[in-house]
Amino acid sequence: MTYLIQFLKEKKVMLFLIILATVIQSFSMLAVPYFAAKIIDDGILKKDLMAIVILGLQMLAAVGLSALISLWASYLSADLAALSGKYLRDRIFDKTQILSIRDFNRFGTASMITRATSDITVVQQTVIMFAQMILPAPIIAVTAIIMTIAVSPSLVMIPISAMIVFMLAIYVIFIKASPISKTIQKRLDIINRIMGEAITGVRVIRAFDNSDFERKRTNEAFVNYADNVIRLNKLFAVFSPLIWSVVGISMAAVLWFGSFLVLNGEIQVGGITAVSEYTILLLISLIMSSMVMVMLPKMKACLDRTQEVLDTVPEIEDQKQPQALRNPANPKKLVFNQVSFSYRGAEESVLQGINFSCEQGKTTAIIGGTGSGKSTIASLMLRLYDVDSGMITLEGADIRQMTQHELREGISYVPQKAVLFSGTIADNLRMGNSEATPAELEHAAQIAQAHDFVAEMKEGYQSPVAQGGTNFSGGQKQRLCIARALVKKAPVYIFDDSFSALDFKTDALLRKALKKEMAAAAMVIVAQRVSTIMDADQIIVLDAGRMAGIGRHGELIKTCPVYQEIVASQLSETEADSL
Repeated sequence: MTYLIQFLKEKKVMLFLIILATVIQSFSMLAVPYFAAKIIDDGILKKDLMAIVILGLQMLAAVGLSALISLWASYLSADLAALSGKYLRDRIFDKTQILSIRDFNRFGTASMITRATSDITVVQQTVIMFAQMILPAPIIAVTAIIMTIAVSPSLVMIPISAMIVFMLAIYVIFIKASPISKTIQKRLDIINRIMGEAITGVRVIRAFDNSDFERKRTNEAFVNYADNVIRLNKLFAVFSPLIWSVVGISMAAVLWFGSFLVLNGEIQVGGITAVSEYTILLLISLIMSSMVMVMLPKMKACLDRTQEVLDTVPEIEDQKQPQALRNPANPKKLVFNQVSFSYRGAEESVLQGINFSCEQGKTTAIIGGTGSGKSTIASLMLRLYDVDSGMITLEGADIRQMTQHELREGISYVPQKAVLFSGTIADNLRMGNSEATPAELEHAAQIAQAHDFVAEMKEGYQSPVAQGGTNFSGGQKQRLCIARALVKKAPVYIFDDSFSALDFKTDALLRKALKKEMAAAAMVIVAQRVSTIMDADQIIVLDAGRMAGIGRHGELIKTCPVYQEIVASQLSETEADSL
């Protein structure tokens, strides 16, 4: 709720105009019963045709004004609702860009998507309906009661009593519906997650003939969601007949007691008509507002979920006054100095005592078994996590002392899992350098061994890329990701197991081309294949988060038992001896 209030404060002029329009609309609407009463008392009962015509025209003018103001208020309300959705989505998006990987994983992808789409859509819908239906209700209620007092103070307790019963019913429903609404949004997160897995993993599901299990899992999620929605609807189902009963009883009471007042000469017939219409307008406005108010628990749950994300303090934040300055002339582009790291809640360190430097024009390779900490080192280089102890420097500057923007400007990264975005090939390649020329794109693609298959496509570099790059093979996606990294000029290039989907010939050609291109930069290759890293200037061998060895291939094959085991597991004895 805090962020919605902040938004409304920023849009206070628009909010003021909506309130002003609502006030004018409400008074115009409430003028109709007044003119109706005057027509009956001063026109019909007195048989004054001119009075009927004049009062009729005045009533028509009130109705026309009310319609025009209502149209204007509806436009402003729709605009306000759309802007509120944009405001909240912008905040959510900006927050996702600064949350650490650990924070992001805590919420989960499916939940983050739900919060940024479905939850905020609920808020938008409620904002526009609040402005159009709830906002006029108190104005109409107060004015209708005042007008009723002016006609007959004796009848005023009827609309007041109806309003009190109505508000008590709303309060009870709000209290009962709030926890159910929160549960519904959580169930929706689960549905999104399960459906996402079922759709993206459809090939695996069919390959293992696991459709029955997935159907059972999705049905269970649907049933749990439906059960909560049914509970909420049952609660609201009680509300509707209760309110219409209040309307019926109120009208009967007005006519019953009003007829006695007419007989006693305390009010005229038009007065009963006016009070009846005031009561109807009051109760209808409350009924319309109730339709929105039953949505308020759901909106509150959605706002709470949005606020939970926005209030999360990022684990990794820039210093208010970053001190570190990079020195481009420093040949040691990236240095790990006694670095140790452990994931939150882990009993043991993932990395411990890591010590090495990546120099300009040289290739540093990192190899080790599964779970040895290879990709964690790449994540620490990008400061996706902060080290527990030790220090990492980029061109002589502690990466914690510089802004995350400056750090990532100095590193070009190819992820372990090739990720492409919808758009064109050129759009993807320009991700790190929006000013790159077509010649630079082609040069990077040639180095990455991607130019040939791109040139064969009908539209070349303007060829469309499907969501997730599903219209390319695994090897093609990896080569495009490598080309994207090369388009961005940086002092450090990190390839996180980025050659795994390439055949040996393409792998060899790519490494040869990279060697020539990287004369002015440091290159870090995280790999599992020995053939990919054996030509590196230094190879770091990891074993259970510790450095088991460092050196060139020829040295490690003689001195490092862990490296010997890796080589022996991948190459035959004859192949190993020939290297």
